[in-house]
Amino acid sequence: MGSIAHRRVVPFLTFFLLIARDKIHLSLRSGAGKQMDFDRMIVRANAMIRSYVAGNLVIGALLSAITALVFWQIGLAPAILLGTVSGTLNLIPFLGIVIALVIPLMAGVFQFHSLTPFAVIVVTVIALHLIAANLLVPRFVGSRLDIGPVAATIGFLFWGWLWGVVGLLLAVPLTAFVKLLADSNPAMNHLSNLLAREPQRFLIRGKRATISQACAPARPTPR
Repeated sequence: MGSIAHRRVVPFLTFFLLIARDKIHLSLRSGAGKQMDFDRMIVRANAMIRSYVAGNLVIGALLSAITALVFWQIGLAPAILLGTVSGTLNLIPFLGIVIALVIPLMAGVFQFHSLTPFAVIVVTVIALHLIAANLLVPRFVGSRLDIGPVAATIGFLFWGWLWGVVGLLLAVPLTAFVKLLADSNPAMNHLSNLLAREPQRFLIRGKRATISQACAPARPTPR
């Protein structure tokens, strides 16, 4: 019931946020204060959203094309439609791979009479999912968002618990936006380092300097 209620609330919340976007922009800008460069944060947020959407579109198109080609080779019809749906769903975290497998397998039940095509479908979908999750998405999407794998996993758990399936779909950009807020405020450097792929260098140097000073032998006091 909670996830159903969340799915019903999110469209209305999005609608009212779009209507009041100018007022929200002025309120956030006035409340940001002098410590946060709000205009620069908005520019970076727009660039982040464009990179995230463009990266996922390219990866989704690549997965769809390869999946459709494999389905066409084994004789699964309609290959283009099933390949596009399966390849696109394969990008969804956690549940995506299950749905991407179920749809072509159900279509194959009415077309195939041997186990070989089903094995090809399972191997293809799982292999593409692993390649996308471990190679393509971190390389072309995650590197531009600058959030670590632990932060992304925690983001999936938190936003999925909060908004259900919609939260899983938006977990990565929402977590990246939280990091962007932390980057724009010097007082939130520690949160930014927790979410980042790599900590900031000046903090590492400061930590090393502190450790080296603590481990250095004490100098005798001159008399």
